[in-house]
Amino acid sequence: MRHRIAAAAATGIVLASLAAAPASAAPAADRQRCQSATLFVTHTLCVTFQGDLYNADVVKMDVRASTSTGMGHWELYGPRGTIKNSLDGEWRNRTHDWSGWQDGAHGDLWCAVFWKDMGGGSGYIKGTQPLCVTSRGI
Repeated sequence: MRHRIAAAAATGIVLASLAAAPASAAPAADRQRCQSATLFVTHTLCVTFQGDLYNADVVKMDVRASTSTGMGHWELYGPRGTIKNSLDGEWRNRTHDWSGWQDGAHGDLWCAVFWKDMGGGSGYIKGTQPLCVTSRGI
């Protein structure tokens, strides 16, 4: 009988502590990492990772130039290739962004590069070197 009471008391303590816990913990806030460069074009790339440090999935990317880019377009890309290209145009003081979801792993590079339009149908050249961010998780 004493063993049953002790077991019931122990169970009651466990149940009491479970009942005292919050019904649901708030999800970890997304975290943003940014990187800037000044080589031909001054620009900043920001990547938003979903949740805490244990998660390397990407939910948003944006790039913004603060100096003249000339005519061309931004390419946002990750470890599996292009995510989104912008329209052609002059991108000074404008932001190109993408929102969605991309599966990521720690150490993956998430990058932006500006492709300058050479005009006359001659094609594009890199107007910037790739600017990349990594999750720097665990």
